[in-house]
Amino acid sequence: MVIDKTALCPEKKNIWFIQANGTYGSGDRKTVYFPYAVGCIQAYCMQDETIAAHCRFQKIVYYRMPVAQLVASMEDPYMVLFSCSVWNAEYDKTAAAAIKERFPDCVIVFGGHSISSDGAFLERFPYIDFLVHRFGEEPTAGLLKALLFGGDPAEVPNISYRDGDGKAVTTAYEQQTGTDYPSPYLSGVFDDILQDDISFSGLLESNRGCPNHCSFCDWSSLKSRVRLFPMERVKAEIDWFVRHKIEFVYCADANFCLFSRDAEIMDYVAKSKKNYGYPKVFRVFFTKNKFDFVFDIGKKLVENGLERAMTISFQSVSAEVLENIGRRNISTEDFRKLMLRYNENQISTYSELIVGLPGETYGSFCDGLCAMLENGQHYAVSVYPCELLPNSEMGQPWYIEKYKIKTRRIPFQAIHTTPDAQEDDITEYGDYVVSTYSMDENDWIRSLVFSNYVQALHNMGLLRAVAIWCRYELNVPYETFYRDLIDDSRNQPESVLGRLYQTVYGLCRGVLEQKNAFTAQIPDTEGLLWGFDEILFLEAYRSFAAFYNEVNAWFSSRFGRFAALDALFAYQRDIVKKIGPETVVIESDYDFYSYFNQIYKNEPLPLEKKRIRLTVEDPAPVSSFAQLARETVWYGRNRRETDYSSSHYTPETEFEF
Repeated sequence: MVIDKTALCPEKKNIWFIQANGTYGSGDRKTVYFPYAVGCIQAYCMQDETIAAHCRFQKIVYYRMPVAQLVASMEDPYMVLFSCSVWNAEYDKTAAAAIKERFPDCVIVFGGHSISSDGAFLERFPYIDFLVHRFGEEPTAGLLKALLFGGDPAEVPNISYRDGDGKAVTTAYEQQTGTDYPSPYLSGVFDDILQDDISFSGLLESNRGCPNHCSFCDWSSLKSRVRLFPMERVKAEIDWFVRHKIEFVYCADANFCLFSRDAEIMDYVAKSKKNYGYPKVFRVFFTKNKFDFVFDIGKKLVENGLERAMTISFQSVSAEVLENIGRRNISTEDFRKLMLRYNENQISTYSELIVGLPGETYGSFCDGLCAMLENGQHYAVSVYPCELLPNSEMGQPWYIEKYKIKTRRIPFQAIHTTPDAQEDDITEYGDYVVSTYSMDENDWIRSLVFSNYVQALHNMGLLRAVAIWCRYELNVPYETFYRDLIDDSRNQPESVLGRLYQTVYGLCRGVLEQKNAFTAQIPDTEGLLWGFDEILFLEAYRSFAAFYNEVNAWFSSRFGRFAALDALFAYQRDIVKKIGPETVVIESDYDFYSYFNQIYKNEPLPLEKKRIRLTVEDPAPVSSFAQLARETVWYGRNRRETDYSSSHYTPETEFEF
């Protein structure tokens, strides 16, 4: 569009910010995050007296309102600004086109992680007038003033626009160094949406930026040093969460514990929880290589009931992969020590891996995943498919060509939502890596299947005790145990094990063939969408007795019969979470309780034949399959709640042989 530089601003202009976040849960338990990104930009613009005097900021659109309803709600919009991410990019484009058609003179501005880093979006989407690159506060305010008062957009850094000839132009890059930004919470930006009948989750940003340069992440493209926000603002925002009874607060810092002052933030959150009951959960992503500091903060999170699981991320353990993606991990020896320390203090942890990174093979991926188990991470390994983010290094043409990356465009369906929770029929997509120079499509599927088996059967507890016993008593590697189970299940299609395999394999292949997303529904679970590992767990649980009978028979045929085998399987079945009872009594002729505890402490001892009775007080009993799915698998899996490992045991020795 052509801007009339001689026009002044005779009256207030209507400005809309749109950050169409997804809603989580179903029914009356829906939650949504505050639209923090656009809230920050609006708060920054509102503090400028000239902008505030000439602009009327409308209620932020923070969810996927039907596009027709959105357009009908607007009256004489001067500017509409969209925060564009992988989960709302198609919605934003559809809404922007509709707004432009209804209001041709409305200025459409796109910003966010999913817009191009240059003017390419302007060439592809004629209904977009301006792009704001990287962080949005200063360039958005600069653009508004240029348009309102006859300035030249060419003088506004970090934006793209069309010149008089319709050619896309990107202005000079200028690093943003501001730290004392107004808070969207404290400045009242969110006051009107708080009146809506929905539960909000908070985002707390104590610093902005990341010192790392991982190729799969788009933080590095922002070209910004880490900036610390004033501690007074951080504490005031925590107080705001308390006043408004915000239960869940997610810390948006890329590397919590990077700075010593994070201990002060942690103490303030803990004090707020103790004194006022909020926030109930405070979730962070920890920095690497500050082991003692991270442990101390993690311990405080657990002791104050703010979090139940600490993250120790890897992405890959392959040296070739780490070189390709520009990442350095802690050593396996340090990881083992960390796991031992966390286990000794009964602090749950979870580790993260990515499948499909360049340099990874099927063998190296399985080795890496099982290395997590070997080093004590028996409870929670989260495996994510590698997604090409538009502004990441991995998403650039030269990188794709160098590592022979092939992708599939897969519909985005948010896990633990219902398909009808989306208020429109606009499908979002992600571009996922399905092959590289080192891993073909078949091995990609095999890697996915293997990871889902380990997550569902080992981490979530259905076969963890059996696999650990097999590893320590028969010296059978975890990789061999689960690979053999997968291979033999595939060859028995009429069995329960065979049907479970076909379910998981079919879903993984369905992604490759673009028939389904990385989520699916199963009966009796409130219509929610689940991850493939969760589906495997729940479907095995649904066939509980038959599943264990078949695994027992498979084990005997593969590894032989042993004196303690039936007792082992009985113990394994008994420690899996049950629907119904609050008190569970487990009896065995072998002291499996002490046996496994010693292994988790990395001090294995021989299994004793000793009559043991365990009384378990379940702190979170469930009364239905749907409740088990929601509260145990969804809410509780990283807190070890899929079996009784996180419950209170009272061991009692009845007699010894």
